[in-house]
Amino acid sequence: MPDAGWDVLSALGVVALVVVIVSALVVLGLAIAMIRRHRKVHQPDVPVSAKISYYGSIIYALSPIDALPDPVLIDDIGVLAAAVLYVGRVLKKVTRKRDQISR
Repeated sequence: MPDAGWDVLSALGVVALVVVIVSALVVLGLAIAMIRRHRKVHQPDVPVSAKISYYGSIIYALSPIDALPDPVLIDDIGVLAAAVLYVGRVLKKVTRKRDQISR
């Protein structure tokens, strides 16, 4: 009869692996969302703060230096999610201004 401790340890290992895979997929999805904004971010009327947020979030996600160890991607998810929200909001404002000017 196998030891119950090994069963618990195996289950925790599987849960940890699933958490790492899911968080990696979330980071990948957020990184793709940021990269899709590349052309829009490089427009001349986009503020520098949005450009810094764009590049900073991508560099942080790719950087080996993190606030938390790499298997735990919570910090990368937070940085990328905040950047996606901020850059998206800035780009909407810039688009509205362009539309008002062109009318």
